[in-house]
Amino acid sequence: MFIISEIAPQFGTDLEVAEQMILQSKLSGASAAKVQLYPANLFSSNPDQYLIDRELSFDGFQRLVEYGNRIGLPVFSTAFTNETLDWCIEVNQSYYKVASRQHGENPELVDRILSLNKPTFVSIPNTLDPNSVKRVSHAVYLYCVAQYPTLLEDMTVPEKFVDVFDGLSDHSLGISAALLASTRGCRYLEKHFTLNHALQRSNEKAHLGAMDAQQLKQIKDLSMEFELLLA
Repeated sequence: MFIISEIAPQFGTDLEVAEQMILQSKLSGASAAKVQLYPANLFSSNPDQYLIDRELSFDGFQRLVEYGNRIGLPVFSTAFTNETLDWCIEVNQSYYKVASRQHGENPELVDRILSLNKPTFVSIPNTLDPNSVKRVSHAVYLYCVAQYPTLLEDMTVPEKFVDVFDGLSDHSLGISAALLASTRGCRYLEKHFTLNHALQRSNEKAHLGAMDAQQLKQIKDLSMEFELLLA
């Protein structure tokens, strides 16, 4: 299984913490790490509220990409604006990402990302008809329940990852959904990463539904075993 370790916004504003998370992801079996280039008011009409202190500058983003290159783990980003997409192009990141919310909020940016003809992960929310999403050969399509965190009682996993979806963007508690998806043919997993689940707060809501280093290694090891058993 190709595992994307999503580290944003779980490192606050500390790039050294971000680098520690990238390194732990590498050592635990991640295939890539990802950050998110949020605009300040992404979740609020008030630009001084919520994510204003979670923005990455271009220099900070470039530093994390270069750090990933040094340790052998690709670091890429979800861009939410044309400006930050230009940053992604400038650093020559290996992969691109379309967030589930972008289909409705910024379809023009989605079209621009897909027009780059680069390997791209596209999250499709469970509330959207997957057949309505533009399909391109260079994209990997991820099933997504976008709740932070997703309680297991609210989580659904496709019966099989073949015809419609290639993988799972998982925000659920624990790792059971990721492991179940692996047994159903899921080949790609995106899941937030945390150094401590107890760090959950109002402006970092992904810690509880994240995986830590030990859980990441468990997902990697067990998914490889499932692939052998199901071959």
